[in-house]
Amino acid sequence: MDRIVDVLKDFRFSDYEIRVLLALVTEGELTASELAERSKIPRTSVYEVVRSLESKGFVESFGKPLKFRALPADKLVELFSLRLKEKMEILSTSLRELEKHSKKEVVEFYKGDVAYQVLEDFVRNSEKIEVYAISLSEDFEKIFNKNPEKVSLFVLGKSGVVHGLVFSEEKVVIYTVKGGEPYIMVGSGEFSRFYREMVESFKKKINQQS
Repeated sequence: MDRIVDVLKDFRFSDYEIRVLLALVTEGELTASELAERSKIPRTSVYEVVRSLESKGFVESFGKPLKFRALPADKLVELFSLRLKEKMEILSTSLRELEKHSKKEVVEFYKGDVAYQVLEDFVRNSEKIEVYAISLSEDFEKIFNKNPEKVSLFVLGKSGVVHGLVFSEEKVVIYTVKGGEPYIMVGSGEFSRFYREMVESFKKKINQQS
């Protein structure tokens, strides 16, 4: 019983609401006086608590004399599941939005085959990709060509050195090849914004010169 109480508290149920709901689940249909006795709350508080639970969709009132009952257990679980899903969606959206505007630097480093896999996942899981390349290796080009509908490729020059930047909305990947082995850095927050601003500044200079 204590575990159920703790869970209901997590859903912001008051102590009286928890007592009334559990009494109705356990006992079934009850009048106000019976509910006050079973839940051990003042009878004068019963109607107010029941109205609160009714507004949340967990309890029903019916008949004469007036009686109260909780929804069946499977319906209650369904309601709690919907509430939990809503909370998780709000949490996910809010945390991602906060991270998008974060000033902290989060940088990860990969090399070898893992670097290719991380970059491929990065492209596949992003809605839109911008690639600013000094030069592309065949392996990097294959990764970008797998998702042509979401990749915008800008070649900024010609060089024997494989190097470039890959932007999603929230992150940046810096890639290069050294000694035939690929290396990438994946960063977000201030790290990503720094390179985004650098590229935008470079693009402006090119446009002014043309």
